[in-house]
Amino acid sequence: MSVIDSAWFYEKLAERGSSLRDMARFMRLDPSAVSRMLSGERKMSADEQDQVSEYLGINLEEVAAHRRGGVFGFSEKKQAGYEDAGAGQSEPERPPVKMFTEADVIYKDGKRWMELDDGTLLEVHPAWGAMKGTLTIMPGVDLTAPMDWDEEWGEKLYNE
Repeated sequence: MSVIDSAWFYEKLAERGSSLRDMARFMRLDPSAVSRMLSGERKMSADEQDQVSEYLGINLEEVAAHRRGGVFGFSEKKQAGYEDAGAGQSEPERPPVKMFTEADVIYKDGKRWMELDDGTLLEVHPAWGAMKGTLTIMPGVDLTAPMDWDEEWGEKLYNE
């Protein structure tokens, strides 16, 4: 049914010197239910995950990761994992991306289109531009700039 790192859970039980029955007693569950849960025959609920974390004395994130079969982070089966470029190496240069603006919109047949570099027309998604005017960024504000710790709100935000 579900992918779970059963060996890891049994290893942690052994390190603690306890058995599946001891954990089942702590969780107030039938030992067969805990056995099925750790073998992947039934899913572990969020409450059970919290109890397992508490019983084993292991942080919740680690239990959650092994509950999913040992996968850490947000990587998915179809997505490549993060690869660090390495210390001292700069990121490879990326080609500039042409961003469409309102000036590039072509109105034709009651629809909005944008022309690609090769001359083909691409229909604009109906949601494009729907949020225009809902957020105002003051002139001179760079949202990508690092936070200035000398400013009063930075200290309040992170240290209060």
